[in-house]
Amino acid sequence: MEFQNHIDRLKKIFISESCADEIKKAKQEFIALGGDLSKEIEGDSELLEIFFDWYLFERPLSLEGLTPVELFLKTAEISEDDRQVYLDFTKPIHSIFIVKKASAEIKLQDIFTKNKYALLNISSTLLEKGDVAETRILSFKQEYRFSGAFFFYPHNIYPIIKAKAKEARKKRMKDFSPLICKFRQLKTMWSRCSNMDIEKVYKLMEEGLLV
Repeated sequence: MEFQNHIDRLKKIFISESCADEIKKAKQEFIALGGDLSKEIEGDSELLEIFFDWYLFERPLSLEGLTPVELFLKTAEISEDDRQVYLDFTKPIHSIFIVKKASAEIKLQDIFTKNKYALLNISSTLLEKGDVAETRILSFKQEYRFSGAFFFYPHNIYPIIKAKAKEARKKRMKDFSPLICKFRQLKTMWSRCSNMDIEKVYKLMEEGLLV
């Protein structure tokens, strides 16, 4: 089974009418974390994809206390090969990455940890050198693949992300999720007042004057 078929299998089960109440609850939690899903904001389709990515791979379901991929792994009758695939899916690498090379091989660097990753069999039209994006990397049969959701950042936000990531490393932070949520919120805020300097928008956010 190809990589995308494994992803689609999860989506068919957990992004369906039978899960409507759970998805509604998850959206409320995502919004509380700074993930505005309003239709009028720039990049709303990207945010929706990031939401469903978070919902599938990171957020525990209300009743089971397991993520959808973990629950599938526990309950589905699948081959041992497929079981290994979904087991690897339970350990995604979620971060903001900068693209160092975009050709037959995509090379990325995690902005927070400085770890580097190489991805093969990825369309070179998907990313360009210098792109900065939030995404998840999944291990698939001893290769890395993108989960499929991307949240791209304009270049004027990158210096702020880079500086705050450096501060986080100095503080020996282990969980960068709050910072990722904050930068996601920053892009959303800036899309609503793009005539304002991005540094000023960030400062107003930090002071609680923009919410």
